[in-house]
Amino acid sequence: MKIWKIVLAAAPLFAQQPTADEMPQELVWVNRQGKITGRAGQPQMSIFFPEISPDGRYAAVSARDGEVNDRDVYVYDLSRGSRRALAPAKGNDNFPIWTVDGKDIVFTSSRSGNYELHRIPFDSNGEPKMILKMEESQYPRGISKDLLLFTHAVPKSRRLMSMPLAGGASTPYLEDAKAWYDGARISPDGKYVAFVSNTGGPWEVFVAEVANPKKQWKVSRELAQGWAGGGGGVRWRADGKELFYMMGDAMVAVPVQSSTGEFKAGEGKRLFSAMGLRGNFPDEAPWLAKFDVTADGERFLFVRTVPK
Repeated sequence: MKIWKIVLAAAPLFAQQPTADEMPQELVWVNRQGKITGRAGQPQMSIFFPEISPDGRYAAVSARDGEVNDRDVYVYDLSRGSRRALAPAKGNDNFPIWTVDGKDIVFTSSRSGNYELHRIPFDSNGEPKMILKMEESQYPRGISKDLLLFTHAVPKSRRLMSMPLAGGASTPYLEDAKAWYDGARISPDGKYVAFVSNTGGPWEVFVAEVANPKKQWKVSRELAQGWAGGGGGVRWRADGKELFYMMGDAMVAVPVQSSTGEFKAGEGKRLFSAMGLRGNFPDEAPWLAKFDVTADGERFLFVRTVPK
């Protein structure tokens, strides 16, 4: 019943704050068997949404060491364990994602009052550039060498929007006045996008063609197939041959084939339980990934509360 409740959870509010028992936190490496194999960097008060750089040398996170509701983007050097804040400012900087070449980071920031998209070179000491200003809040999700997908927070739903990464007008990508489309990730070859939606009721993982988002395949398991179903929080392996997502506390790996020109997903395999490894509020926002995976798909980067 626990997984069923997670899958059918309504969209939560983001007003919670970690308690003293939930802090500090740290990044940890986990193998495909679910064993913690090491730490990545020093603890911080609260860490969210780790993102490994394309070359595997760094991780970007949204975190805070000070006041409540004042997060910054931090970049961890994964070999040295050091970290630094990237263009810190009053407000919340959230959801950092790397450009494909690993040179820039795109994130959303409330530093100007509303959540708006910003971009900055990851090794910069300067100020980020706002790349889109709109009345609705914007959250970056998927990225390719040419395209940025982001979420629009609109009443009673969320829609995916697209815009050229080089700049230009944004256009609706996937939308439904009564459903959420979120958690999008573009495949390494730029041809497909994995996303999460509750269009059918529970949160489910889908894949669509980037060029034709109406052409879709459901990847997550059916609820009636023995060990529950539904899911969210998607990640691609760097060669595009495997897709990972969370089904409640379970990490699921799905083999993928698209070399024939038609997307095909195999049977999902449960790898391990990630209970206690998804940071603060693990059941909040189940459509978002609270982990990342290395290029070879052998190690996962999670957040846990530092053991007492």
